[in-house]
Order: sequence, then structure tokens, then C-alpha cells
Amino acid sequence: MEKIREWFRNASLRGKILLLIVLGGILPLGMVMVISFFIVRAQTEERLIYALNQGYSQVYQAVGDKLSRLHNISTLFAVNDITSPVFRFDDKEMDVAEQLMLFENINSYAYGLEMTMDSSNIIFYIEDNYSVVNTQSNRYRPLTDAYGAQWYRSLQENNGRPLWVLLDGSGKNGSYAAIARELWNPDDYSQTIGILAIMMEQKNLVNMLQNSYEGQVLYLETADGALLASNLPEGELSRLSIPERNVDDREFRSIMLDGISCYARSCRIDGSNVYLVSVIPKQDVRKSINVLNGNMGLMFVGVSLMMLVVMATMAKSITGRLKLLKEQMLLIQKGNICKMEEGSSRDEIGQLIGNYNVMVDRVEELLKEQYTLGQEKVQAELRALQSQINPHFLYNTLDMINWMSQKRESENIRSVVQAMSRFYRLTLSKGKDIVPIRDEVEMCEAYMEIQKRRYKGRICYEVEVDEDVLDSLIPKITLQPFLENAIIHGINEKADGRGMVILNGWMEDGRITLSVTDDGEGMTQEDKAKSRQGSHYGLLNIEHRLKLFFGECIPVQIESSPGIGTCVIINIPIRTGIEEAVEYEV
Repeated sequence: MEKIREWFRNASLRGKILLLIVLGGILPLGMVMVISFFIVRAQTEERLIYALNQGYSQVYQAVGDKLSRLHNISTLFAVNDITSPVFRFDDKEMDVAEQLMLFENINSYAYGLEMTMDSSNIIFYIEDNYSVVNTQSNRYRPLTDAYGAQWYRSLQENNGRPLWVLLDGSGKNGSYAAIARELWNPDDYSQTIGILAIMMEQKNLVNMLQNSYEGQVLYLETADGALLASNLPEGELSRLSIPERNVDDREFRSIMLDGISCYARSCRIDGSNVYLVSVIPKQDVRKSINVLNGNMGLMFVGVSLMMLVVMATMAKSITGRLKLLKEQMLLIQKGNICKMEEGSSRDEIGQLIGNYNVMVDRVEELLKEQYTLGQEKVQAELRALQSQINPHFLYNTLDMINWMSQKRESENIRSVVQAMSRFYRLTLSKGKDIVPIRDEVEMCEAYMEIQKRRYKGRICYEVEVDEDVLDSLIPKITLQPFLENAIIHGINEKADGRGMVILNGWMEDGRITLSVTDDGEGMTQEDKAKSRQGSHYGLLNIEHRLKLFFGECIPVQIESSPGIGTCVIINIPIRTGIEEAVEYEV
């Protein structure tokens, strides 16, 4: 359970919305649909069984009326005064003409009744010695033809009472259904004078056995199992014939036929030995139910899909804007601050986006304020470092002037003061801390002019700076400390105190290289390590100022060999701009 809770907490908002739709909408709807399936299935099956019972009753009534009518007609012949006197006389008592006249009367009466019946035929089985008897006759047949037939044995077993049987009317067994009965001598009821059979074509009965439902089987059979009529071929009927019949089934009941679950109903038609049987497989009954349930299932799936599509679209409209807001916040973490398009929606998410844009405006204001404060802080720090260099140079120069005054070198003092004035004019730079390399080179020339005066021409100075680097910017008083160190700690260490200082500058690989080279005493590795720690060299000061201005670490490289000289190098990026507009840049 804890894992499920953890998964739900970490799931996306869109996934949670869709899950809530499934659990709160589709799942309950599905449960209702399943319950409805069973309820509808039971009710529909109940209605279908009711319809089957109604259809069975209608067929039963129609067939019963037909059989009852023929039974009544057979009774008329059995009790009338036309047939009995004829069939019981002795053929020797009258000639043939008289016989023919009497049988013609019977024939006319029978024909009149046949006209009232549909496709029925009245046949008499009488003694063979009558002149009208013929095996192929449609009215009078020899009684001996009936003796070997199954239907005759059934009639005898029924004591000659009316009985529905199958008769051979066209040379094919079972082509006619007939009600047969014995005709008795009214003077002696123990004496049979003939058999009356009213035959009806099976198709007439078949037409009445119309199934009310697809797959339903209806058939008529006698008590001894003779099939009178069926709405199926006899071969197919045998597969569904029920093993035992009930005299009066009130409704369809469940049975198993050859492993098939079926509904069956059988009932004996009143006053006859005929049973009306109906059988229908349950799968045929439930076929329409399954179609109905299938349609309900498809409708449920369609409604569910429609709900998912609609809700997924709505969830996307919610989570999509939240996703954009999240991505925008990720961009803020990467330093890309920009506002979002609010659109026309003023719902909670729209208000959240509006508040986000307000926050972005405030953040941009704070960043600008922070940037301005940072600019002021770094500029103040740069000026503080610069102030550490100016007094140092001033002290050395004044010390030199003091020394010259002691020597009464008024001309040199005047030149030095002029050079120092020029130096400080360039140093002030109208209050700018960042100057073009051109001004820095000119400042170095003023400084070296002072130094040459101080050392009586023992120091030579050359400038080899390419023209294409002169407009690039640099913190002022960057190169002058290198010149000072070259003189004091390089040339002055030589025995004769003479030497050369060269200032170089060139552009290479998109950057500018500046170097100060001297041919002084040089340094060992230990001396170079100590030079970075000594405050009189000011190398850390220079590196710090370069880092503040260029925004990257720019080390001062020292290449020196004892007895040969020293070269101090810096490699800086190109920064250009209008000198008057430049105060500080990171």
C-alpha cells in the first residue's frame, strides 16, 4: 500500500487526473454496466421465454382446432345413416348397379365434406368383395391393405377408437397424416364393417408449425412416436427430439439434448393421441441477448473512450500550461529569465501565470539592482587596489627628486617634475580606471623618462607594441609596476647597473599579449616564488585588478634566467569601446 501511495504522489498531474477519471467515473460505470448486463440478460431471457410460450399456445390452438375438426367429421361418418347400411349389406343381395348407386351417395356426401376441408381426403377401407374397391382408389380401398400396416396395429391396440396415424397416400410412407377409426355394425358393435381414414397432407400441418423464434423446432408426433409434421427435415429433427414428453407442460423447461442445453415444451392436444413438441437451444435464445449485451458493451466502451478523450483534452489544457510554467522555471535556473504569454484564460492557472510574470518583472528589477551594486562594489575595490600603487610610485619619485635636490640637479629635477606631471595627468584619466593600451603605453613612456633621468642614462627603453592592440582597454597602471620591477630588481642588481627594458605588445589567437623584458641579473626559481609573496612587486595586486576587469583569472607569467634577464608576460582578452564612456566592465 505504501508503494502505491508513493507512486501516486510521484505520478504526473495529468496521470492523476486520468486515474481519478477511471476510478471515479469509468470503473463505477463499468460495475453498473456489468450488473445491468446480468439484469437485462435475465429479464430479456424471461421475456423471450414468455414470447415462446405465447407462440407455442397459438400453434397449439391452431393445430388443435384443425385436428378437432377432422375428428368431428370422422364422427359424423361413424354415426350417419348413409355409410353403415351400405357397408354391412351382402353383395349377393343386390346387383352391381344398385351397389354403384349407393356408393355414389356416400361418395357425394364425402366429397361435400372434403370441400369444407383444406387438402383433405376421405378414404374407406372395406371388404374386398365390393365392386368399387380398388387398391389405387382415392375413396374405397381393400381392407386387407391395412392389415399389415403399423398404423392398423396401433388402431387395433386402441380398440378401433379414433387415432391419428401416418398413411401411405402416394406411395411414400408418412406423406399423409390421418385420423383413422373403425366403423362398426350398428346391429352388432363387435363386428367391424370398415375403417374410415380422413387424410391430410403434411404440408398443411407444417404450415401451421411456424417457429416464432430463430432456431426453434416444432413438430407433431403421435403417442407411439410417429412423426406427423415438423418444421425441420426429419434427419435434423431426430437430433433434438426430447426423450420423454409431458402430457401438459405449462411452460418451457430446461433439458439437455446430446450435450446441448435447451428449452423444451410438449403437450398432448385435447382429445387426440398427438403431441405438440417445441425445442430451442438456449444458445439461440441467448443470441439476441448476447447481441444486446454486446451493443451495450460497445456503447460503454464508446462512452468511456469519449470520456477519456474529453477529459484528456481538458487535463492537457491544465497540465500543458503547468508544464510550460515548469519548463520556464527551469530556464530561470539556467539564467534565462523571460515572461510567459498569459493568453485570455483567467482561471487559477492563468492567474498563476500572471503572478509568475509579475515575479519575473520583480526578479529582473532585483537583478538590475544587484548588477548595479556589484558594479559599484567591484569598481570601488578596483580603485582601492589602484590607490595602493599610486602612493608607492609617488614615494619612489619624490625620493628620487629629493636625491636630485641634494645633488643640486635642477635641470633634471625640472625634467622629472614635468615627466611626473605628465604621468599623473595620464593616471588621472579624467577619473577613469579603465584606459586604452595606447594611454598605458604613453604613461609608461613618462615613467621611463623619469627613470632615465634618475639613473643618468644607464637604462635604455624601447616600445614595440603593434598598432592593432592600442585601442583595446586595460586597467590603468598595469604595465608600470613591471617596468619598475625590471629596473629595481633586474638592472640595478647588475654590477654596472646598465641595461635595456623593452615593452612588447601583439595580437595572437584573438587575444593580446603584453610583455616587459629586461636584461638584468635574472632570477632563480626560488626568487620567482618569493617575488609573488613580496608586496614590493605588486604582482598579486595586478592579477586581482585584471580578474575584476576581465572576469577571468589572468596570471602574471615570469620567465627568467640568472645572468640573462627576465620577461614578465600577461595575456588578456580584447576589450574595446569609447574611452570616455568606459568606467568599469566585467
